[in-house]
Amino acid sequence: MAYIAVAGIAVSLGTSLLGAETAKKQAKKQREQLWNQEVMKNALNEKLTMVQIQADAETKRLGFLSEGLFKYKESLQKESTVRLRDTWIYVASLGAGTGVIYAVSLMASKSIKNE
Repeated sequence: MAYIAVAGIAVSLGTSLLGAETAKKQAKKQREQLWNQEVMKNALNEKLTMVQIQADAETKRLGFLSEGLFKYKESLQKESTVRLRDTWIYVASLGAGTGVIYAVSLMASKSIKNE
């Protein structure tokens, strides 16, 4: 009977050691998986941060560009208004000058006919 008890203890001890070794390997695998998950999570966060930084930089760049275009549009509008006004002044002066020349030529032609 003692042999059976010793054999039972030996089997129990063997299975316990085997179970402990298996549990140790499983725990090591789980730790490695958790470590890999953390590394991947950190890499993903880093990539997301870089993309966010690039998006912010592009947004600022587009803001500067649109502000510059808006100012350029305003200056073009002001310049075209000034040019349009100057053109009308030139056309009016040209018309007045032509009218004066025509009037002088009519007066000269009448004075030549009257003589």
